[in-house]
Amino acid sequence: MKTILVTGGLGFIGSHACIDLIGYGYNVLIIDSLSNSSESIYSQILNILKLDFKKNHGKVSLKKGDLRDKNWLNEIFIECIDSGNPINAVIHCAGLKAVDESVTNPLKYWDCNITATLNLLLVMEKHKCFNLVFSSSATVYGANDENKLKENSPKSPLNPYGNTKLTIEIILSDLYKSSPKNWRIALLRYFNPAGSHASGLIGENPNINPKNLFPLIVKTALK
Repeated sequence: MKTILVTGGLGFIGSHACIDLIGYGYNVLIIDSLSNSSESIYSQILNILKLDFKKNHGKVSLKKGDLRDKNWLNEIFIECIDSGNPINAVIHCAGLKAVDESVTNPLKYWDCNITATLNLLLVMEKHKCFNLVFSSSATVYGANDENKLKENSPKSPLNPYGNTKLTIEIILSDLYKSSPKNWRIALLRYFNPAGSHASGLIGENPNINPKNLFPLIVKTALK
């Protein structure tokens, strides 16, 4: 089975991606700093797998740590190679995402989101892991006069969070152009993702007060 690394794999999008990947037979390695998530989500992922009676689903494991520690990240890649399960691809969901916090503390966002991504790319390239899906954001578009946004609509973020996402997209574009025969990169831009797993065991449950639309609607409905 191929091994997929999911950074930020205990977050809302990352945790759901992990369950689907495991269901399709991939082994999943989760990296999460737990800065805005909980290790209890990992327990819930394991509980969901117990409810799945398929015998061919993959395995899951968790490494707690920060992508800004490049030496630690490099050791993880080496450990996977030595165990005979090299990392074949990465889904990069890790990063800070609160718009208002990015405005009041932009350096925190530039340090976390950019440094972590650069370290990840450097380690991936070193170990010849060239398949990447980046969890970007619709905030890269900013204000727009078009009735409907298109993939190629003008990009002009209105806040530091959006700026970090667009900067990472530019970095990834440059990286792909440097070696198009090697790199396979996809960018995903989300508009208010919402929902929970059918089991009800995982959903959106950040450690800090949520700032995005649907958690606020649910919080209001629950008074």
